[in-house]
Amino acid sequence: MMLPNARLVAQLQRVTETSVYGDDGYLVKTVNTGTYDKYNHPITTTTNVHVACSFTDKPTASIWKDHVDLEILLGEVRFNCATAIPVKGDQFKVVGRFGTTNYPDKTYEIAGITNRDAFGYICALKAVVV
Repeated sequence: MMLPNARLVAQLQRVTETSVYGDDGYLVKTVNTGTYDKYNHPITTTTNVHVACSFTDKPTASIWKDHVDLEILLGEVRFNCATAIPVKGDQFKVVGRFGTTNYPDKTYEIAGITNRDAFGYICALKAVVV
């Protein structure tokens, strides 16, 4: 049995990203600026991190049944992002599907996260509450 080393893991990530991740999206992270408004609420800004991903609007219920209320689950996204780690409450914006950009942009909120090591993250998505 061969144990994976860093080179093999990087190669698996590259192959997965080029062959499986055919959709485009942005991980929308909320960042505190360190300043506060006159009501002592933190002032935040958003950062968009582009990721190649695999989005489906038919999530796997068996993965999420113990972590997320299945009634609010609208989608699932898989991606590998070295520059930003997703957290519950972040938003994910799908901007392209199947290698095209003529997909209507949709924004979701991350309701749950599963770390899949070399192959990235799997995130459960729900509707954005404004």
